[in-house]
Amino acid sequence: MVKKILMLFVLATLCLNCSGNDEKQNLEINVTGKITNQNNDGVGNVTIYVERGKIGNYAATVYEQYETIITNSSGNYSYLVKNDTYNYKICCGVPSGYSIVGEGCTKVNQSIVNSHTVPNSINFKLTQ
Repeated sequence: MVKKILMLFVLATLCLNCSGNDEKQNLEINVTGKITNQNNDGVGNVTIYVERGKIGNYAATVYEQYETIITNSSGNYSYLVKNDTYNYKICCGVPSGYSIVGEGCTKVNQSIVNSHTVPNSINFKLTQ
């Protein structure tokens, strides 16, 4: 009898974990941002690189270029990330004549709060 109860408990735990993963995989993450210059003006036509990587077992995540986005004339961009089994980073391309201020890549926050993904606003600054 104890073995049956223990087996049911294990199966119930596994089912709960499975449903949590399914919920996560069905959610999408909206990433928005703006590329600005030293005067806080938007910089258009900048390439944004979406990189994704598999989580490694006992090793760092290795990211590879996945997609690209081009900022609009105001320097804005948006991207919809599928909240799947990958980790994502957003990286700013550096146009000719510019250099980047600070980090050139930022990880996408894939946290789920109250059954919703958290919004991501990832901005970059360029200087001439």
